[in-house]
Amino acid sequence: MEHPVGTARKRTACYHPRVTRLRFAGAALLAAAALLAAACVSVTNPEGWAPPVLDGAALYLTTDHGHISRTTLSSDGRSATAAWTFPDKDIKADDKLRPNAAYGPPILADGRVYYATFEAGVFALNAETGRPEWPEEGKTNASAITGNIAGGLAYANGILFFGTTEGRLYGWNAANGAPAKGWETPLVFDAGIWATPVAIGGTLYVATMNGELHAIRISDRSPAWPQPFKISGAIPDLVALDEARLFVPSINRHVYILDAATGQVLTDFRAKDWVWTAPALDGNRLFFGDFGGHIYGLDISTSPATELWPPASTEGHRVKAGPVIVDDVLVVADRAPVVTFIDARTGEVLNRVPIDGAGTVRANLLAANGGAYILTTKARLFFANPANRSVVEVPVSGVKR
Repeated sequence: MEHPVGTARKRTACYHPRVTRLRFAGAALLAAAALLAAACVSVTNPEGWAPPVLDGAALYLTTDHGHISRTTLSSDGRSATAAWTFPDKDIKADDKLRPNAAYGPPILADGRVYYATFEAGVFALNAETGRPEWPEEGKTNASAITGNIAGGLAYANGILFFGTTEGRLYGWNAANGAPAKGWETPLVFDAGIWATPVAIGGTLYVATMNGELHAIRISDRSPAWPQPFKISGAIPDLVALDEARLFVPSINRHVYILDAATGQVLTDFRAKDWVWTAPALDGNRLFFGDFGGHIYGLDISTSPATELWPPASTEGHRVKAGPVIVDDVLVVADRAPVVTFIDARTGEVLNRVPIDGAGTVRANLLAANGGAYILTTKARLFFANPANRSVVEVPVSGVKR
């Protein structure tokens, strides 16, 4: 997990994977040779990489240190104005409100914005005003959580589910933030949970950093599979491709596509480097990148999947942000950051556009308004236009902190 070097408080979560070792320190991921013994995950000065979320003309942005803003896009989608930011200077906090970072997208439901922060816990905000409906204004619920939240929220049956770096899985009522019936105590796993849980029907899927994927019945917390899916590398991300298939990337350089009902492996694809990202899906075409800067296109209509074309390249720049596809053009933003436009039919690189000085890109891209919105770690918003292979900054005004 990439974080900048800093002097802020450090949070450490220890676990003991079966085969692999991870240590995250500062801005660099240590060499793969360090993956052979038990270790701890250390997060210094967490920064976050929550992607933008669009609801009509309302664009929700995680702007800085875990703050979230509701903005209104202009009619052409090329500028935005903030309606509110949470938390802001008007919050009267009895306890120090320190979100620090957010790693998962906000959930929009029930007229609220639900979002999880790394240190301050989970919030339910009024979507119109941005004021907290729970916990109480100026308060956090971090003391009710063991560990920090390095992923996002799943929403199912009126319940918010989230995991922590200490391997706890919580289920809270979205109505009031209290533990849901049957979830009065968290489920405990042997390793940290960094991937956002995935809910499909009545089943919750939970990935851990010791390479296990669990399918859990929401109703009674019992296993939905005879045994967990197990691999040799940490599973830092997890995505539902549809109601039947899961995308499971790993630092063991493999990507797995699983049958959600049974846990059966439909595809085991070997990448050239670590994969920690969400994919772009267009029908039966699946696209994603790896930490070596390789971009892959797979035809997943068959089992196992087949490659559409030889891997394209970002010229070695790490890909953490999930790409998007618009009108047969794949838009990829890498860590440099450079935005790369790729012909999704052939894998040909059509153009590269650097966005220097904007921080880096780790948040998944958002496809909307005929292009892709890109949010950087310096809270700057860009729009990539596949029609002319250009990138422009989207000015955001009125953000209060």
